Amino acid sequence: MGEGKNGMNIHPTFTRSSSQQTTPILRRRAQSRLLELGRHVAINECIPMTIAPGAEKPISPHAVRFSQAIGVCVRKTFPVRCLKWADVGREYIEVVKGDLQRLFVLDFNDQAMNRFVEHHMLTTFKEFRADCHRHFKKYSDPKEARANPPNTLVGHDEDWHFLCDHYISRAFQEQSRTNKAARQKQPYNHSSGSKSFLQRQYELAERRGQLVDRVELFWETHVRAGIFVSQAAEDAHPTPEGSQPLSEDEICDQVLGRRPGYSKGLGWGPKPKARRTASASSSSTSCSQSTKKEIELQAKLHEALERIEVQDRNHQALASQVEVMKKMIEELTRAQQGPPHDP
Repeated sequence: MGEGKNGMNIHPTFTRSSSQQTTPILRRRAQSRLLELGRHVAINECIPMTIAPGAEKPISPHAVRFSQAIGVCVRKTFPVRCLKWADVGREYIEVVKGDLQRLFVLDFNDQAMNRFVEHHMLTTFKEFRADCHRHFKKYSDPKEARANPPNTLVGHDEDWHFLCDHYISRAFQEQSRTNKAARQKQPYNHSSGSKSFLQRQYELAERRGQLVDRVELFWETHVRAGIFVSQAAEDAHPTPEGSQPLSEDEICDQVLGRRPGYSKGLGWGPKPKARRTASASSSSTSCSQSTKKEIELQAKLHEALERIEVQDRNHQALASQVEVMKKMIEELTRAQQGPPHDP
């Protein structure tokens, strides 16, 4: 193992549980990425990482490397047979954190840092599951799919077969249809690549020497070569026209929509507080209050619709489970009664 100037091992060492659960092997590109990061740390010491005040996202020239390292460590460490985030044992999460601390200077007593890292672990966990399912869907015949695991699961046939059985189950099929319908509601993509919008906003401000508001950030992250990535993105582009005394955040909330803990154009994290503007007359004050009330009502409507959607998904999943249990009970009852006897 290589050692940095502080004497710590700079190549992550991954442990496995004594159980039969196994973890996937790393792809060659991910391995080289981790080795490159290890060499950088060996020469320059561990990389300091801090969280943007009030935003709960890292701001650093190494922010992308940090996110990639979290993804690599998660794919290497988490058991394949954990189908839900709740199935991932706390010990695996702590192993990933320990590996990250061999590469980065991290303070996990900082709750913002802790939340970001665990949230990114969750994101990577979901992406890995999606990659496996995408590979499974390449084959029209489930038997052919079972015989051709993805590169990350070569040599882990039992784990891949476990996932294949999961993909053809009735419960998964129903949940998959629900998720597909939800994805179709996503109106447009962005052109920001792997960088978070917050990181792009920070870099633009550093380069220009002035703050970049959310309206301008939307343009920077949804336009490629002077053209919007889609007509839907162009239609949604917040334009601060008119005489209403709205802040940039209020304009974005009104045009792009909002939901708790998520800022359109900034991503996951705390909601920016809207700036209060003093009006020059009682009529403009009344108009501002009316607009603010409308925004609040729209936000409540979005939240209510999201709760209804979540409850509907939970209801469908529960109904599916009940149906499976009923069939199991019927089969057990028939097995106990034995074959019918002729009179």
